[in-house]
Amino acid sequence: MEIKKKIGVAVTTCSSKESASRIVNDLLMANLIACGQIEGPIESIYQWKGKLEKETEWKISLKFDLGKQAELQEAIKAIHPYDTPQWVAWEAGASDGYYDWVVNPS
Repeated sequence: MEIKKKIGVAVTTCSSKESASRIVNDLLMANLIACGQIEGPIESIYQWKGKLEKETEWKISLKFDLGKQAELQEAIKAIHPYDTPQWVAWEAGASDGYYDWVVNPS
């Protein structure tokens, strides 16, 4: 299957399943994503302000129309409970049918 169409995929994390669900629901209601998947709990180990930290978190994977990326990133900043939320986004190839659904999920 040849893949020519591109969608956006992004990942963030948060400290509770409830918070993750709220973020996904808010983004769906704002029509900024087609899909949000919540996984966890996961264990995150990282450096923060010179200290090694270890936390239990929930991973959120988001699928979205690339034309909405800037607005989506601003929404994440506004609704995410972390001061510096993880935001990693990239373009991904999608089949024609999946691309059509991501761009027009209604």
